[in-house]
Amino acid sequence: MKKLVHPLVALMILALGAFIVSPAQAKVYMPATGATFNDPNGTRDQQTVLMRQIIEAVNNVPSGSIIRVVAYSFDYQPVADALIAAKKRGAQVRLLIDSHTETAQIRQLRSYLGTGTSDGSYLRTCRFSCMSNSKSFIHSKLYLFSRTGGATQVSMNSSANPAETGVSKSWNNTYTTVGDKTLYDANVDNFNDMLPDKTNTDYYHTVESPPYKEYFFPRAGSTKTSDTLYNILNDVSCPSTIKVTTYFWTSARLYLAEKLSALKKAGCSVEVIYPDGPGAQDTVYPEITAELLNGKVPTWNTRPNAGLYVHNKVILINGTYQGVPGQKIVYATSQNLTKNSLRNSNEVMLRIPIPAVYDAYWGNFEGIKANSVRVTTKSAKTTAGLNSTSEKRSSKAPKDNSPDPDE
Repeated sequence: MKKLVHPLVALMILALGAFIVSPAQAKVYMPATGATFNDPNGTRDQQTVLMRQIIEAVNNVPSGSIIRVVAYSFDYQPVADALIAAKKRGAQVRLLIDSHTETAQIRQLRSYLGTGTSDGSYLRTCRFSCMSNSKSFIHSKLYLFSRTGGATQVSMNSSANPAETGVSKSWNNTYTTVGDKTLYDANVDNFNDMLPDKTNTDYYHTVESPPYKEYFFPRAGSTKTSDTLYNILNDVSCPSTIKVTTYFWTSARLYLAEKLSALKKAGCSVEVIYPDGPGAQDTVYPEITAELLNGKVPTWNTRPNAGLYVHNKVILINGTYQGVPGQKIVYATSQNLTKNSLRNSNEVMLRIPIPAVYDAYWGNFEGIKANSVRVTTKSAKTTAGLNSTSEKRSSKAPKDNSPDPDE
C-alpha cells in the first residue's frame, strides 16, 4: 500500500527542499594536484594551511585505507588527533618519525598505534636515519594516502613537519600529486625500504612519471659529481635564472656556492635566500656566505625579521637546462645543503618541470625575499656549529673536474 505523507510534513519538506541533498549529490572531497605554501607572517589560517591540508586528507580516509607519514619532528596536536580518529574508524596509520626528539604527541601516537606491524598501524623510528649507522636523520616529509575522499594514490611531498615550527616560525611548501600510481608506489617502496633500519648508504635512485622525476637519498660518493644538486646546477646554461632557498648549508658542500658564483659570472641571474642568526639559529657556514658575496650573488637572510626562517629547500630554474631553452623547472626537496643530508640521511626530492608551478614557486620566493634582509657583509656572522660528526671544517671543498654524469 502506498504510504501517505502528512500534509504538515509535506509542507516542511517543500520548505526545506533547497537544503536536502541526497548522498549521491553530496560533494566528495577531492585533493588537488599542485603547490601549497604557508605564511608564518600571515593570519592563523595562512600559517596553518599546510597542516589543514594534511588533516583534511586524513579526515577523508575511509576504513581499510592506509595513511603513511614520514617526518623529522612531530608536535602538532591537531594532526595527531586526526590520525587517531582515522585509526578509530578503521584506517591503517603508519608513521616513521625521526628519533632526535620525544614529544607528547609522539608518545600519544606510539601508545595508541603501537610499534608492531601486525595490525597494519604503528609508529616506528630508526636509530639514526633508516639507512645509516652514522649520526643522521629521517628527514623526508611525506604524507601518503592510498585513498582519501574521491582520490586514490595521493602523495604530498613537503618541507613541513607536523610541528608548530613549520606553521608559525618558518616558510614551507607542499606539492601534491593525485592518482599518480608510479610516484605513489615509489614513495610507498621508499617507506617500506626504511622500515628494516638497515644500513644502505648506496640507496640513491630515481623514478620517472612524466612530467615528474623523483629522487631518493642517501647517495654514496665522495666528490661533487656524485652530488645530485651540483649536477643539476651544472646542466644550466647561461643566460638563465636560478633561485635557491635552503635552511642549512655547510662547507662540505661549498662547491655548490662556487657553482652558483660561476653561473653568475657566466651571465645567469642567481639569487639565494637562507636563514642565519646567532647561537642555535646559526645554520649557514661563513665560507658559504663569503663565496656567495665574493661571487656577487644576491643573498637574502630571513632571520633578522622576527627570527622567522625559510625552511623551503628549493631550486628554481628558468632558461636553458640540459641544452633545451625556455624551461621552467622546480626542484622541491627535503635535503639541506650538508654532507649528512646527501650521504647518510633519508631525503627525497621532486622535479616539477611545469611552468605554472614554477610561477607559483617564483611568487613564493619573491614573497619570502620581501620579508628578508639583503646580506651585505661576510664578517657580521658567528661561527656555525657542526651538524654531524662527519662534517669537516674547511675553507675549500673537495675538487673534482671529472666529466659530469647525468643527474
